[in-house]
Amino acid sequence: MNAAEKAMPEVSFKTSRFGDISVAEDRIINFVQGVPGFERLRRFILIDHDTDGVFRWLQAVDDPAVAFLLTDPNQFKPGYVVPLRKADADGLGVTDPQSLITLVMVCVSQETKELSLNLKGPVVFNADNMKAIQCVLDREDCPSHFSIKM
Repeated sequence: MNAAEKAMPEVSFKTSRFGDISVAEDRIINFVQGVPGFERLRRFILIDHDTDGVFRWLQAVDDPAVAFLLTDPNQFKPGYVVPLRKADADGLGVTDPQSLITLVMVCVSQETKELSLNLKGPVVFNADNMKAIQCVLDREDCPSHFSIKM
């Protein structure tokens, strides 16, 4: 049996926003500690929101109603970096820092429809092993509501 015949097992699940989804098991992102407030949820996938790739949905595999809108913070705040603690880097199994991808959650105001980024709680992904963590930064230059214009 060659590599092409060994298909990666797929995981199928329902979502409230995107309907039925099937994804290869190796595309599932595993959160090391769970997302704060949603600690019981550990498995997620990323879904492109638009063809430009500016926004992505972080969809929970085990809860059809849970999805977070994410974006690359550097598109709106150039130079944004996450000072990853050693314990977090170890939890992510970082062997190559170049494999880390940082995204932040996008908040939409119900009243004004304005967009803001949560720079205080970035999500860091290790593309090499599909592990992730949401960090909590206690820095003045990382507000939880960083307004952006579209």
